[in-house]
Parts: sequence; C-alpha cells; structure tokens
Amino acid sequence: MSVAATSPPRVGDLLREWRQRRRLSQMDLSNEAEVSARHLSFVETGRSKPSRELL
Repeated sequence: MSVAATSPPRVGDLLREWRQRRRLSQMDLSNEAEVSARHLSFVETGRSKPSRELL
C-alpha cells in the first residue's frame, strides 16, 4: 500500500485565493501592501519569494 504524497499549497496560490475572495485586483492589493503590481504578480506565480513584511 502506498500513500500519495501531496505537496502543500504554494504561498502564491494562497495569496491569490485570499485576494480573489476579497475581490481585490492585484493593483488594489499592491497599493495596500506598498509593493509593485509586478512584484505581487511574480509572488502569486512563484517567480519571486515574498518578504516577511509582505505576508
């Protein structure tokens, strides 16, 4: 019997889900977090790691 290993959700996926549930655009959230919309997009897609301050 084998147990299927599941990977935990990525931070970016969780951030995107959180943002979408609150009906915020990337621009709205990036303005609130004082980061660029591009950086936020990169975090959501896993191309950049979020800082502790962002989280």
